[in-house]
Amino acid sequence: MDSLDRSDDRVGVDYIHSVPLSDIERILADEFGDRFRRYRVAYRRSLNYPLHDELPPFPLTVSLELVNRCNLKCIMCYTEHHREAKSTLALGTIEKVLAECRTNDVPAMVIGMGSEALLYKNVREVVAKARQAGVMDIFFGTNATLLDEAMSEFLVEQRVARIEISLDAATRETYARIRSKDELERVEANVRKLVEVKRRHGAKLPVVRLCFCVQPENLAEKDAFLAKWRDWVDYVDFQERVDFRHVTPLIKGEVDKLPPAEALPVKNTYCDYPFNSLHVWASGEVTPCCTYYGRALVLGNVKQQTLAEIWQGEKIAAIRRELKTGKLNPTCRICLGSFDHGSFEQAKTASDPA
Repeated sequence: MDSLDRSDDRVGVDYIHSVPLSDIERILADEFGDRFRRYRVAYRRSLNYPLHDELPPFPLTVSLELVNRCNLKCIMCYTEHHREAKSTLALGTIEKVLAECRTNDVPAMVIGMGSEALLYKNVREVVAKARQAGVMDIFFGTNATLLDEAMSEFLVEQRVARIEISLDAATRETYARIRSKDELERVEANVRKLVEVKRRHGAKLPVVRLCFCVQPENLAEKDAFLAKWRDWVDYVDFQERVDFRHVTPLIKGEVDKLPPAEALPVKNTYCDYPFNSLHVWASGEVTPCCTYYGRALVLGNVKQQTLAEIWQGEKIAAIRRELKTGKLNPTCRICLGSFDHGSFEQAKTASDPA
């Protein structure tokens, strides 16, 4: 490609596109038609929640954490540092969720949520059932260590909309330092094979995004990473996020050593998650967002409740009121005070915030 589109409309993210985001949305609209276009209109409407009192009758996006574990130990990742009992979301529970998604015409789903989705033994069945339930915009997250050619063929055949692959390095040494295993050559081969499968089928989907979490260990490799991948993937996402090596007081239960939530500066109180999505963890617990901090905001459990009951419940309604008034609960205040999620003005002008 001769030129790249750079977009900085989300704070902490530098998107570098071989395909402009507007073209990516056009590709998805061409694949899925008017229903996709209506979904994106509704999504953008949800971003403007400070301006109106409308709420989608059901979440536009349902996220699923199939397992709460990973086969890597990335030094900056909350999955590595958050030591909780291992959980797996039962296939029967997932089928219950997907049945409700079908009934309510859910357009989008995230599969993975930070853990490694390919560790789930029935992952193909989950993807296929999600497509059968009418979900169009499937975001599939993986570290690609287990993304073999057969799985790539399956994901292309299922018309999974987007695959997000976390990589973080351009050299073997840096990859091993960050991700704890010397797997870079295999992962790079898997990513290239995915793109080759897509090209062989003449498929426009999935849109392939590589994620590079910028940190001291890999900062010098940004240019090399871009040079390596610019002609292979649809876009590269250079992310600046909370480094969970520095959130150990929370992890170790030393919350009393942290400053009170009221003392944390909050640049803005904008967060659209509770207005468009629900997130189902491997335990069955449901939260309004997929962040580490958001795990404390348990709204219910899909093993005992429906998503509709949770979406219409008082717990999430209270969070929405807090975000509209700026009078935040301690968890949201810590989260919004810890790093900048972006503002309402940025959300209004973003070409494609997803």
